[in-house]
Amino acid sequence: MEPFVHALIPLAFLLALFPNLDKKYIFTLVPIVWIIDLDSYIGIHRFTFHNLFFVLALACIAYVIWRNRYAFWVAFYYGFSHLFLDFAMPGPAWFYPIIQKTIYLQATIQRKGEWLLSFSLGSLNKEQYTAFVQTVGPTQYIGEHSILFLALFTILLMIKWRKEIRTIFKKKK
Repeated sequence: MEPFVHALIPLAFLLALFPNLDKKYIFTLVPIVWIIDLDSYIGIHRFTFHNLFFVLALACIAYVIWRNRYAFWVAFYYGFSHLFLDFAMPGPAWFYPIIQKTIYLQATIQRKGEWLLSFSLGSLNKEQYTAFVQTVGPTQYIGEHSILFLALFTILLMIKWRKEIRTIFKKKK
């Protein structure tokens, strides 16, 4: 998934759902969503840093730095959201290095007279993952996902500040 989206979605939800949470943690810990993708350059992408153990380590580092449980939970949330957003094919290696496979979710929606919704889990080992990545080609970093999630972010902001928006439009009449 695109780096912009990895940051935007969890940031939007934290701001909308926890408006009283200290913004120091919310904005300072955003780079965690990008740190996880550094395994593109160090190790094997979606294996080395795309796992719950690395996310937990980052959250513990945040706790040690700020000595605050909110820093721990925000850091863990950012890391977990990255893994969750990468849950589509080929998926992250959630339990690497213990289980050396990615785990992904495939969802299908079809309409054949009536709507059919199906979910299935799958996994790839390192060799299968490497073969898959070679067939996909270069990653597109800015695309329709960014536009869709920017729209979602705008809607969340409008919901959060709906009273202020109403007063602005009432004054113009």
